[in-house]
Amino acid sequence: MNPGEIQAMIQTLHESLLEQKSLILNKSYEFRQEQCNRAPVSDESEAASGNLEDSISIHLHERDRRTLYQIERALGKIADGTYGQCEACAYPIGPRRLQVHPFSTLCVSCMEEQESHPRQ
Repeated sequence: MNPGEIQAMIQTLHESLLEQKSLILNKSYEFRQEQCNRAPVSDESEAASGNLEDSISIHLHERDRRTLYQIERALGKIADGTYGQCEACAYPIGPRRLQVHPFSTLCVSCMEEQESHPRQ
């Protein structure tokens, strides 16, 4: 890819990241509103069902929070001009990898190296 194509790809990914961020923030707002507006339950089966729903909602909310962190990190890298640069070796991360995994911070070689030597 030439530099113009890379810039266009980064701009497209930037817009996609902003859209994902907006969706997550809207879901987070709706989750908080739902928690505030919850009516008291009258029996144990309703309470158990409500607890299960809460557990699932909290799990999904936590996953969204982690994704939001990755989005913010990627947006920061775009802003400072380091997006697409491997954090381990400083070589460029392949454009195809970034398109598939826009939060990638490692090139394929460094990711494989990291996976072959898990932290102890």
